[in-house]
Amino acid sequence: MTTLECLPLTGANGLRIEILEHSDTTLIIRWIEPGRCHYGEQRWRRRSAHSSGTCAVSRRKIRRGDAVFKPAERPAPANASAMIAAEVLEHALAAEELEHALAA
Repeated sequence: MTTLECLPLTGANGLRIEILEHSDTTLIIRWIEPGRCHYGEQRWRRRSAHSSGTCAVSRRKIRRGDAVFKPAERPAPANASAMIAAEVLEHALAAEELEHALAA
């Protein structure tokens, strides 16, 4: 698992997501959704979407079967239906790695 300083992402309606650690299949994120829920360290897992929905970061449509990250906590958290498109996350992480490489 790779630990980041913190990769902030912004969603709709004031949603803030910070990637704290990541691997190919797992994320540890901070999820801050004003007025609804706040998870300081929440584990998300990569899987295929079981239903259609919308990416919490990009607002892009997600189709059933698309690669996504979803909360993996039990019991189901308040944001259990949230999804982040794996493609969106991969682009954000690649951009972060490039930025660090150029700064070095």
